[in-house]
Amino acid sequence: MRKNRSLVLLAMIVLPVVLAVACWAAQAWIVEILANPSRFWNINVTIVGQVQSVQAVPEGTTRGYYSILDESGPNPLTVKSADLPPVGRNYSVTGIVIQDPAKANIPVLKEVSRSSPGMASTSRYILIGAAIVFLVLLIAFIVLLTRPKKKTGDTIRPAARPSIPPAAPDFDKTVKMPVSSPAPALADATDKTQVFMSLGADMVVDKGPGKGKEFPLYKQVMTIGRPGARKNDIEIDDDTVSKDQASIYYDNAGKTFTIANESATNPTKVNGQIVSTPTLIENGALIEMGRTLLRFKKD
Repeated sequence: MRKNRSLVLLAMIVLPVVLAVACWAAQAWIVEILANPSRFWNINVTIVGQVQSVQAVPEGTTRGYYSILDESGPNPLTVKSADLPPVGRNYSVTGIVIQDPAKANIPVLKEVSRSSPGMASTSRYILIGAAIVFLVLLIAFIVLLTRPKKKTGDTIRPAARPSIPPAAPDFDKTVKMPVSSPAPALADATDKTQVFMSLGADMVVDKGPGKGKEFPLYKQVMTIGRPGARKNDIEIDDDTVSKDQASIYYDNAGKTFTIANESATNPTKVNGQIVSTPTLIENGALIEMGRTLLRFKKD
């Protein structure tokens, strides 16, 4: 009876994990779809990312196309929709990969459903990992509870020792108290050396508030904007710069940097040209946003 109960509990625990992993496996990366579209033709996939731009077709309607960008790279995927979403919002979009009617072999996602807000893939990995660890610990706990107890013989208790009355204190003797050693000082957590990985490039403020300030690039995705709800890696104290102005992406394979505009009100310009799609930036490139001018410096 106890063994059957354990099997039922184990099945109830493992089944949700299998379903969660199956749902997670259905998510696809945009970089994989763009690199090998034939693998995804007419397949139902799920993309989690941020809306970059929208285009009504025909003008004045809610139907048309919008581009979505996830964490896999700087290039967005075009989505065909009957209900266009707002720019800058995160969504989980499910649809079928089809060919662009105007361009052969170019993938387009035909939207079937869209939920808001979409959960970022990094958060999903952490959530699934935590759930798996919890379930493993729970299974181990159940196994320990259902393990049969070993039978032991009669316990022999030792005979109680006769109590000895305490000796009367001798007040004529001097008693030396042991000197306690001082407690060790707590290690200061700030003494630990933080690891810093430089990508060999910096953003220098050439014009505007904070002129002369340098921001080293040390992550694959660096966000730019003025202080606000989003914690930006490069904070610009300029009221003409949006809180979510732009992001810089680093390609580890090609050792290149691209910038993508994320502001719907304030454009981002590279060498005087408005950034509408992720744009490659070279050493010395001038990046303009509001009254601020940044210079890209690469070692």
